Amino acid sequence: MAVETAGTEVTEGRASEEGVRVGDPIVVPEGPLCAWYLDRTERYADLPAAKFRDDGGEWTTRSYTELLEEAAEVAGGLLELADPGDRVAISAETRYEWSVVDMATVLARLVLVPVYPSFSPEQMAFVVEDAGAKVLIRESEVPGEVTDVVDHVLDLEDLPRAEFDVESAPGLDAADEDVHTLVYTSGTTGMPKGCELTHTNFLAEMEMAIVAMPEQPPGTIGTAFLPLNHIYQRMAHYSGMNQGFCSAYMDVKNLLEDFGEIRPNVVPSVPRVYRRMYDGIREAVSEEEGAKRRIAEWAMGVAIEYGEALERGNPGSVLRAKHALADRLVLSTFRERLGVDEIAYAITGAASIDAEVLYFFWGMGVPLLEGYGATETTAGLTFNRIDNFHPGTVGEPMPGTEVKLGPENEVLGRGPQIMKGYWNNPDATADALDEDGWYHTGDVGEWQDDHLKIVDRMKRLQVLDTGKNIYPAPIEDHLRSSQYVEEAMVVAEGRKYVTALVQPNFGALLKFADAEGIDYDERAVVRDEMDNVNAVPESLVEHPSVVELLDGEVAEANTHLADYERVKKTRLVPRAFSVEEDELTPTLKKRRRDIEANWEAEIESMYVE
Repeated sequence: MAVETAGTEVTEGRASEEGVRVGDPIVVPEGPLCAWYLDRTERYADLPAAKFRDDGGEWTTRSYTELLEEAAEVAGGLLELADPGDRVAISAETRYEWSVVDMATVLARLVLVPVYPSFSPEQMAFVVEDAGAKVLIRESEVPGEVTDVVDHVLDLEDLPRAEFDVESAPGLDAADEDVHTLVYTSGTTGMPKGCELTHTNFLAEMEMAIVAMPEQPPGTIGTAFLPLNHIYQRMAHYSGMNQGFCSAYMDVKNLLEDFGEIRPNVVPSVPRVYRRMYDGIREAVSEEEGAKRRIAEWAMGVAIEYGEALERGNPGSVLRAKHALADRLVLSTFRERLGVDEIAYAITGAASIDAEVLYFFWGMGVPLLEGYGATETTAGLTFNRIDNFHPGTVGEPMPGTEVKLGPENEVLGRGPQIMKGYWNNPDATADALDEDGWYHTGDVGEWQDDHLKIVDRMKRLQVLDTGKNIYPAPIEDHLRSSQYVEEAMVVAEGRKYVTALVQPNFGALLKFADAEGIDYDERAVVRDEMDNVNAVPESLVEHPSVVELLDGEVAEANTHLADYERVKKTRLVPRAFSVEEDELTPTLKKRRRDIEANWEAEIESMYVE
């Protein structure tokens, strides 16, 4: 398969190399990104590029032309403080102005360095200093040790602006292999590493998305509520602009209302969001009574059954009739209430998702497509196609991409979307990229037909004192399939048996407690701005009825596991694992060592005979 990039033929996929799975062929457009951006702005000039709430809470719109005008003025202002090729750091949540800065750096040939606002002061200072950023753009105050290592600190809402001629933009002089952005991995251990992502990386990934994903017309509304600091949401934004989409910048704390008002067409998100939607429906149904509840439960069951049948390829006439009735009576109402009735397709990535949730969304009429990738792969490495999806897998290689399993079944990827290397870190680069251009993901995988299944991280492998290998992720997935389990962390390394810390779904747990007449101190219940419950009294998770309930859920999960994998003991934690306690990364991946340290006493109590 030949991939053309900037007039140079690059051979991807070697038929003689055994075990390599190859995606469809693509032609990578010539760069640089600035030329691409100006072309798309001219092509979609008057179409809406962005929707966001103004200071008064009303939705406002910017066209592609208006976005370019704002980005050009900011580019002019930044070039009075930095030269083309310099690094500019940004620390802000997802919002329209973030993308204005992003496009300004494209025009000015500046290298954007996203910095998670949730990073510790030490991590922030490390990223900004390691990148050699001259300018830091901030949404809110950042620690002094961060501002001390840059020449200029700017407020996102008060950026300098100056005249800028787009026809002679410095970005037009960028080479395809120039670094476009440094994206620092949040990392579950150690300090972040800066991934050097080039113009070709972005152009290739955008072209891959066109081939792999269902075609949608210009004017399609996509969502932006995940962190733009992460490559997943940022690449979704670029891919949307590539096709003339409008990005709706939503408040993650207010998704239900925003979905209801915007009615998006394409949604990139993570399993936690879809799981909460699903659990919300289940909880609402459980509060109904009599025939209304029975019909709703029947309809949910039909949706899951229909989703399973769609995977097999033929639901059959009887099931189609049942599904049509369920849709008319219940499922259409679910879609409308969730604001997903206009969705053409949704994407899930960054973590595994329960098959039950996946089947339900498909059966509800919302195609939910699972993919896999990393910052180092500019987001997508594999993807489930809408006409060939297999729940439990992360799909086929993206177009223009090769994937194979190396020693110990490590997933290896090669293609034009693979990073250039790690900034200022040649040793880490040599560990990740071999001499043949294969990126070593560190994930253990297996093939199911032509679809890749991720088993777990290689570094997460734990070995019982019996010598049995334990991969935590599949066990934790089964535990999370319970409506009463929000998160779980398996412990097994060097132990006699498997145990788990279990973070309950506190909202569901409180409803159970109220229904059972279990007393608890409401003042000790901690809720966030979205009214999600983040902590409950310790006495509640230790109540015999609650322990018995969760023991039953764990027993059900154990039926899907081998004898040596089964969870023998659990401890329920009274608060959610959090970024603030260093238990989660900014992308909500578990920091296992920190969780083990924070809950050491609870873990050790499970091994007292």
